[in-house]
Amino acid sequence: MSHESGSVFAAVSGDSVEIDQSAVRQVDAERVELRQAAAQHVHGESMEAAESALFAVRAGEVTMRDCATFAVMGERVHVKDSSTLLLFARSVDGDARNVITPASAFAFGLGAVIGIGILRRLRRR
Repeated sequence: MSHESGSVFAAVSGDSVEIDQSAVRQVDAERVELRQAAAQHVHGESMEAAESALFAVRAGEVTMRDCATFAVMGERVHVKDSSTLLLFARSVDGDARNVITPASAFAFGLGAVIGIGILRRLRRR
């Protein structure tokens, strides 16, 4: 088990990693716990974060409480008082704020294609 606290790290890996009040560029472990931390890339079987800022998370089971993230990819995601821009998961428990899901991204793209097609037809007339 690796436990890091109070510094900035380039990469941390192991079976079980705990990071408290630190910044890390890359975490690769089976089990990851982050508390008041900042991480750029997190990869693991399970990830638990509280009061943290994360860029990209990829894990089987993700639990976030009071976190800000850019992209989360996982099988099961549990969210409480957190915001994320892109959320790709089979099941989401809790309320995620500011979410662009695959369905909403598809709808936005389809709307953009149809809108551009209509504008092109109107310009030809």
